[in-house]
Amino acid sequence: MMFFLAATNPLEHVVAQRLFKIGPVVVTNHMLMLVVAGVILAIGLPILFRRVSLVPNKLQNAIESVCLYFEDVARPMLKEHTEKYIKYIWTTFFFILTCNLLGLLPLPEIVFLLTGGHIKHVGGTPTGNIYVTGALAVLAYFIINISGIWRNIKNERQKGRNWIVAGVLGFFLYWYKLVPHIEGKLGIILFPMLFLIEFSSLIIKSSALAIRLFANMIGGHTILAVFLFFITLCHSWITGLLVSGLSVTTSVVLMCLELFVAFLQAYIFTMLVIIFISQAIYQEH
Repeated sequence: MMFFLAATNPLEHVVAQRLFKIGPVVVTNHMLMLVVAGVILAIGLPILFRRVSLVPNKLQNAIESVCLYFEDVARPMLKEHTEKYIKYIWTTFFFILTCNLLGLLPLPEIVFLLTGGHIKHVGGTPTGNIYVTGALAVLAYFIINISGIWRNIKNERQKGRNWIVAGVLGFFLYWYKLVPHIEGKLGIILFPMLFLIEFSSLIIKSSALAIRLFANMIGGHTILAVFLFFITLCHSWITGLLVSGLSVTTSVVLMCLELFVAFLQAYIFTMLVIIFISQAIYQEH
């Protein structure tokens, strides 16, 4: 009995699983799903919008509505810079959403059945991997800070300075403006401490983006796996029927909740990125 419980791991379909190696690189199911998500967005969407018509189909209309919504939301915060960042904003939302939705598909079970049990673990939620969400957060961190630095460089260029002087001044002005301005000697004394706090907050914000997305995606899938694991603990057909019914019913409800969370977490990540970019660009506010 103990051997059976040890062999049945409820987290087997949640954590990253090794599939194969390409030279020194170990390819996991999450890496494979990242490629699938990229192919869907890079190839699938252009094919979907290849034919432009006055009356778009339901899927085209839904995607266009989402794009227009984010553009309308971002414009009051990014103002004249909206067009510059809107493509990154769209890409962030749809990429995270696609990764989240891929994790809800029973791909591991389908591949397992089609291959007679020879191939398994082909599937999973890429955003349930801290390395994936961390990479998205690091990318957002650099875009946020580079946007703020570039805005200061352009401001210095408008004052007639050459590119070298504007670049140096713009870089240091961005970090200087992070600190709230305090008059007098007190401001000079507190500047190093306040700068350290504000600089740390930039890292914490990006880390929070990664941890929030990772925790929410892996948390829901872990609960699903645990509820389904209860079925394997039954020893009689009576308790098995009762527990199976409760587990399946609860899992269906949780799957509906997970579908909502998939959209919600993609939305939250994208909205926070918009806010952080706006704060970096318009430091005076």
